[in-house]
Order: sequence, then structure tokens, then C-alpha cells
Amino acid sequence: MDESEKQQFQEDLAKTFFLSIVKDLGEIEDTLTEFEVKQLIRKAISNSPHLDVEWGDSDRFGNSTLLVKYESNLLVIEASPLIQTIKILWNEYRTGNS
Repeated sequence: MDESEKQQFQEDLAKTFFLSIVKDLGEIEDTLTEFEVKQLIRKAISNSPHLDVEWGDSDRFGNSTLLVKYESNLLVIEASPLIQTIKILWNEYRTGNS
């Protein structure tokens, strides 16, 4: 994969992730728990047909580590900041506190 293909892949993944999160959040009428946010993140990344996504074993990786496999590469993502950001922003939006 050359540099322009990598750039295009990253942009497509970011768009797919963002649009999926926004769409799924639009269907939620209540505040979010950490578990629900983790489900949204996994679903959003799983929308890319090139990626295999799962949450890492909590005993081995901790509670918020996302494992993303692309071809023969494994990306290990500590997702706690992302989870907390989505949860806090959505819950503040839903309750009207900004």
C-alpha cells in the first residue's frame, strides 16, 4: 500500500467511524454507560470490511483496550479517553448541561 492509499484508507475509516457514531447516538434517548459506548465504538470500527475488531481480554489488556486487525497487522488501542469523551459529551448534551 503506497502513501496515498494509506492516506485514503485513514480518511475513509475516520469518516465511516464518525458517521456511524453520530447515527447510532442519534437513536439513543437516554444517557450512556461505558459499556454502551464500547459497543458503539466496536460497531463503528467494524463497519470497515477490512478490519477485524474486538475488545481485548480485560485480565490481559485492561478494561478498555481495543484490538484491531488489518491484514497481518494488529493495532492495540487504549480507548479509555475516547470512551470517556463520548460518554461525557453525549450525557451533557442529553441533559442540557453544557
